[in-house]
Amino acid sequence: MKKLAIIFISLFLLLAACQANDPDAITLVGQDNEHPILSSDNENFTLPEGEELAVDISDIEKMNIGAEIPRFLYADNNIVVMQGTFGVVVYNMQDSIVTNRFSYEQIKSYDLLMMLASVSQDGKTIFIGNDDMSNEFIYTYQYNISTRVIKKNTQQPSNLFSPITIETPGYNEEYDKYFDLHYHTGDKIVEMDNSFIYLRSKDWNMKNLQIVICQYEDGENKVFDVFK
Repeated sequence: MKKLAIIFISLFLLLAACQANDPDAITLVGQDNEHPILSSDNENFTLPEGEELAVDISDIEKMNIGAEIPRFLYADNNIVVMQGTFGVVVYNMQDSIVTNRFSYEQIKSYDLLMMLASVSQDGKTIFIGNDDMSNEFIYTYQYNISTRVIKKNTQQPSNLFSPITIETPGYNEEYDKYFDLHYHTGDKIVEMDNSFIYLRSKDWNMKNLQIVICQYEDGENKVFDVFK
């Protein structure tokens, strides 16, 4: 019995010493550390600052595009960031999947009623604020695309990414030769080396939204179905 007691005390002291050297070695998670997980049945949750915004596109099936095609915020050879009635989404063209999204419902807890969103030049950060219809845009939050974490913005961004606005498709002498005018086509494009990217849909159902990469030389298209 005495040997067992000595062994027990030795293990206890060893454990205490390890925890003193590395406070994070053993972490007990209490109720204060638990947060609700986003699901289609939990739309009105409050997301603690610094927590991830989960991807949920279950509502897209019944969503209409609205008055106009969603607009580009950013695009490069890998991703497209866009804003529409769905909020903001990031689409990964390499994997053909939506990797990030925050909807208008999700950001209500941040007092963002009419969302204004822009993307940094490097395509890593989305800046978010209220669109008060004035020329003074103040971004109050920033969202890291890689980590999917939102936090308060401490400094106003400069030199944000800006897509090109073209003449309305259907009345555009320069670009109409590249468009299939049977589609509803957006008036924002992003130019790449020898191509440009734009958005289109065959109707006003959001589930039919497409990203198109069009080659300038021969007009050949590469098409991605965003929500399929």
